[in-house]
Amino acid sequence: MTYEEVVVAAMARGLDWDADFPSTRLPLYRRIGKRQQQLFTKASKVNPDYYGVKAGAALDANDELDLRDLEAAPSVDQAAGVQRVEISDAGTSSYATGDKVSIVSVDDIEAELAPRMTLRDFVLKGVGTDLANVVSICVYYPRYPDMPANDEDGSTVLQLSETYSELLVIDLTKYLVKKTLSIEADVKAKILETLNAEEQEELGIYLAEVGTFGVGQSRRFSEPPPTASR
Repeated sequence: MTYEEVVVAAMARGLDWDADFPSTRLPLYRRIGKRQQQLFTKASKVNPDYYGVKAGAALDANDELDLRDLEAAPSVDQAAGVQRVEISDAGTSSYATGDKVSIVSVDDIEAELAPRMTLRDFVLKGVGTDLANVVSICVYYPRYPDMPANDEDGSTVLQLSETYSELLVIDLTKYLVKKTLSIEADVKAKILETLNAEEQEELGIYLAEVGTFGVGQSRRFSEPPPTASR
């Protein structure tokens, strides 16, 4: 489903209430893109594996990596957070490829054993000399969907599954209703109430699938614990 198809579907719903439509698609496409990113963020908090990817990157001279720089690399998505960090190229350090790097708070860097990094303002930074001589690390993270390169390009395909694209249609319909001045306030309130209820139902189904994604995760949280034999 494309951005334009979401707009057409939302406008079709709005016709039931004589909603006025913007003369330009720009604010509608931006609304779709931002809402899609919000849905990915919600999903990443429930289960970071659902939209999970990984990317390797070299550390700079200060043993730092700005996650925002990952976007500059080909085929690398914007990071919505960090799930795990590993040594990718240990260089001349005493670590091995695949060793876990612990993410610690700047207020409690002693909470974990070396190698450690802090994560502040999307910048990963080695603690002290923990990552001295390490060349690169691998970051596992839930991703954001990209916004369209051209804000007026409605042919951009959604990254949200077709199964849950109605979440974007409902949200855009709510946006159009709120912007329509010709609808009486009490009628508008009832319309939005109905749309909110529909959205919550769809969102619940979406997040339920996200939460049970993956064989290991599904087995751990969905199956009852084994009964002890007597």
